[in-house]
Amino acid sequence: MDIQSLFNQQINNLTENPSKKEVFRKLTFKKDWQIFDVKDKKIYFIKQANTGFVQESNDALTNKVKILIKKIPFLFQIIYHIVGASFLGTSSKKAIKNIPRGSVILNLGSGVTSLRDDVINIDFFPFKNVDMVADISSLPFTDNTADAVICEYVLEHVPDPTAIVAEIYRITKPGALVYISVPFTASFHSAPRDYYRWSKMGLQEELKSFKEIECKIRSGPGAAIDYALAEFFAILLSFGLKKLHQILFVIFLILFAPLCWLDYLIGYFPTSENIAYGFYYIGRKNM
Repeated sequence: MDIQSLFNQQINNLTENPSKKEVFRKLTFKKDWQIFDVKDKKIYFIKQANTGFVQESNDALTNKVKILIKKIPFLFQIIYHIVGASFLGTSSKKAIKNIPRGSVILNLGSGVTSLRDDVINIDFFPFKNVDMVADISSLPFTDNTADAVICEYVLEHVPDPTAIVAEIYRITKPGALVYISVPFTASFHSAPRDYYRWSKMGLQEELKSFKEIECKIRSGPGAAIDYALAEFFAILLSFGLKKLHQILFVIFLILFAPLCWLDYLIGYFPTSENIAYGFYYIGRKNM
């Protein structure tokens, strides 16, 4: 039996939501692809998931805590918004607000995020709210499948972000919306690894195959300073001990969190782009 037929047979095992079922039925797959497993309302297009999280890094302990907290998505979101970076400009949720329900919207590297109940969440780790466990650098869909693609703070974690952008271009329909955010002056954060940073110009260059609608600061210099100071004092007072460094980093991140609030005042200044924490890009695939 071909993959399209196999997938269609599994739709009722993946969701009870009528809106998401409607979206699933619109997906078309490459003929040479394989389904490895279906469990816990997730379909696996890769043989082995989440292997990267066991790798040692300077923030291995922090990653373990993150994964533990992500088992309770609403708790993770609360903590993330309290001690995480500021959030300026247009959010991904707002960007897709006017896209009709039932459209094929893919959230690549979604983590535990659930933007809308008809959005398909794809990640290499089987978090709660993930629908498909897959490698986003090589997706199982045919060309021109998606009406919109979201990819938030993911490109820095892959060895070849240009390949991901090319894959996004391949799977989107002409005129489809793309929403992508990336860090600029963010500190090291492996999930499972951390490779790259982009200035605003760098992000625009990375996404030059799309037609730009908006490219602005997502998190400003206050957030950047918060993370930088937390790292600096954690390094200074941990004396090279990794576990102590990670504990101190979280403590200082909380202590300096009020600096993030300054972004709601200065984050819209053009010069804030010089040391912004990160940027977002909204664009469309050319018709």
